[in-house]
Amino acid sequence: MVTLYVGGKAVKWADAEHLFADDTLTESVELRNAAGRVLGVFAPVEDPDWVKAITPEEIARRRAGPFLTLEEYRRQTGEQ
Repeated sequence: MVTLYVGGKAVKWADAEHLFADDTLTESVELRNAAGRVLGVFAPVEDPDWVKAITPEEIARRRAGPFLTLEEYRRQTGEQ
């Protein structure tokens, strides 16, 4: 049997979906076997700055800007 621990406290599997779906999880999550041995540790990570910069406005700005098709790029760089 595997037990789920959040912040060092055992959590029922039935409550696990709520914990993972909630965006406020800040503590590490551990999976332990019946003997208490840690099988895996998962820690929440914050999105890096480049992910945070992907906003609908930034996407629209880039789509409106100049771009090349792959064929045009290859012609400009001399690739075939």
